Amino acid sequence: MSITTLRRADLVADQAAHPPFGHRGFAPDDPPVRVGVTGTGADLLLLVWSATELAAEIGAGTRVLGRLGVRPGMRVANTLPGALATPGALLLGDVSEAIGALDVPLGTADTEAAARAAWELVDRVRCEVLVLAPESAATFLAAATAAARPWLQGIIWLDRPGGAERPVVPEDFPGWQRTWLAVPEVASFVASSCARGVLHADTGVGADVAGGELVLAPRAAAAASGPYATGIPARAVRCPCEGEGTAFEALVGTSPIR
Repeated sequence: MSITTLRRADLVADQAAHPPFGHRGFAPDDPPVRVGVTGTGADLLLLVWSATELAAEIGAGTRVLGRLGVRPGMRVANTLPGALATPGALLLGDVSEAIGALDVPLGTADTEAAARAAWELVDRVRCEVLVLAPESAATFLAAATAAARPWLQGIIWLDRPGGAERPVVPEDFPGWQRTWLAVPEVASFVASSCARGVLHADTGVGADVAGGELVLAPRAAAAASGPYATGIPARAVRCPCEGEGTAFEALVGTSPIR
């Protein structure tokens, strides 16, 4: 029996036909406890987790952020959207708490005034890692005052299907740059980049490249209940590092495959 590969339009249509969560079911002893959204208007898609699924997401986040260099006691600032945008600042806060890192939400920093205020907080707390959303990162980075920041170790970029292109980071900006890949319809923590820049899928997320597109099999689906065609152009690669999970290169923030 063939297995149908789902696309986002299928998930939206399912929820419209069977509100509020489509055909997703929950056990009486494990009901939904958190809801997020992607899209707006007629394209709005609800993402929902039970306590068990949310715990699995947080566990995945500790693995992904750990591979990206976040350690207990670190100060981790972020410019991610809030609780209703997934993955957002609320979920990242859960993960930072699980790791034992200090979570410093900066807000979206999408105006000059907000970006200046965010940098005041970064410098006051001496945040070591910045988790940035590309949509507001150009404004945020442009607001940085000229100052030595030896405590700042690097940037983690949140990439996701249809996301904005990353801005160019100033040449004098200290530290490394790494990638956290999210596909909220399947998992908020899909993959992390190694030191070579290659993405490695997290344990429990089945990743494959079919027809030049990244296809994921969910660990504990937020919306998709089967193989999900992400729309992300990708190619499988071999990586000499010891990272676990399928290794691949992906082009996000570009025109998706439909």
